[in-house]
Amino acid sequence: MKNNKTILIAFITFFFHSIALAQDGMSIWYGHGAEARLTKEWRVSARQLFMFSGNPRKLSRIQNSLNVSYRYNKRVRLGFGYQLSVDPRDLGKQARSRLTGRVSYYTKWKGFRVMNTFRAEWHLPERSKFEYRLRYAMRIHPRNLDLPLRARPFMTNEFHYYLSGDPLWYRDAEGERVVEQSPNGLHAHRFTLGLRITPLKRTNLTMRFMRQTEFNLGSKYRRINVEDPRNGRIRRRFNNFSVFIVTVSHRLKLK
Repeated sequence: MKNNKTILIAFITFFFHSIALAQDGMSIWYGHGAEARLTKEWRVSARQLFMFSGNPRKLSRIQNSLNVSYRYNKRVRLGFGYQLSVDPRDLGKQARSRLTGRVSYYTKWKGFRVMNTFRAEWHLPERSKFEYRLRYAMRIHPRNLDLPLRARPFMTNEFHYYLSGDPLWYRDAEGERVVEQSPNGLHAHRFTLGLRITPLKRTNLTMRFMRQTEFNLGSKYRRINVEDPRNGRIRRRFNNFSVFIVTVSHRLKLK
């Protein structure tokens, strides 16, 4: 019990220290949702996320999502989902849609539980940096913690591979055109620290701090954040941001 409290105190200290370091320009997201078990293997969930950004912070986007998951066995889960994202400041603006397929594999490592998830996304309409995005995430949390409110700290590292964005003209140092192509490649990393508690029966409250960092690897003709040598203008600028996320989820009992 003493070790569990030490783990929780260390995690909370690191959690709020990370938030303090990223406070300048940090966005706030709030979400709520519900999940129901249809059978022993099938589950369905619906969620809504409100995204506040800017200074002062204003509601910039609302995301609605529907997901279905299938428990293949105790280690493997499959899922697919649909997400619709709108800008409440301009309802006449075209909404963004996202189709997702995913597979998750659960394993144990010493005193931790590890979830590896591969996710493939199709974005409609396509974004400037990608139309398809491949995501790999590894989430880890301690097992068998005896903490108040069934508290469970967790950490996630995630990498994003971009595909089929708008073609971009890449130029040499003199400004001459070399090749026009999409900036395909591994371009983003997300680091997340979170804490989930159960304040009410079948209700979870999750708090997360997430930091996204975009970068370039590989060929200089597949880069984003590209400077035009003719005028110094940056195209496909890096989208680095920090966000504090609070979500409430309720597990519905259908039977």
